[in-house]
Amino acid sequence: MAEHGLQVLVTFPDGVPLGAQGPALLDFEKALREHTGLDVRVVKALKGDDSRLRVMMTVEKRNTL
Repeated sequence: MAEHGLQVLVTFPDGVPLGAQGPALLDFEKALREHTGLDVRVVKALKGDDSRLRVMMTVEKRNTL
């Protein structure tokens, strides 16, 4: 998919329920578009695996855990 407009990246802490994140992102995007008149895309920052041990393991090794 081609990128359009300005991308705003939002990071949610673990305590924010998944069911609330989507509507919050949409509300934030609508507000930014309304206030700026710009083509703003608000997206969720995806968290990678921060465990050094799991990152170093092979897929097969992780599956046996």
